[in-house]
Amino acid sequence: MKAFRFRLDQALHWRRAQAKVAETAVQSAVARITALQNAIEDRRRTFGAEARDLAIETPGPGIENWNAYSAHTQRTLNQARAQLKEAECELGRHMRTLVDANRRVKLLENLRQTKLDRWNTDLARELEAFAGESFLASYNREERRARSSGG
Repeated sequence: MKAFRFRLDQALHWRRAQAKVAETAVQSAVARITALQNAIEDRRRTFGAEARDLAIETPGPGIENWNAYSAHTQRTLNQARAQLKEAECELGRHMRTLVDANRRVKLLENLRQTKLDRWNTDLARELEAFAGESFLASYNREERRARSSGG
């Protein structure tokens, strides 16, 4: 019997590579989201600390500067939140791509396993038939020897 060969091994290899690329994209998107969340939290913490400091000091010209700084900080936070929302949407797209890629890999792996199981069954059947024929041939040889020497 011929050795097992899955005709779609190259396609399976390609699908696995696609899944790996999709997984890397998901990891990258998660890292971007984490970085944005950390940046937003840091900015909020800094802004809060500065607000507490201003409440303690409260000089007259400092209030005008504070209003401009506060408005700038709010714009910056809003931009960061918009980037975070965009990054979360991007993560969703990458996750869908990863799920699809993994589904395609699994499909080919299941098909390969089915073919391998069928090939193993055929091999076992062929080996059993060969063993049976070998036994009968050996048995017949022994019978002929026994007849020719005995009789």
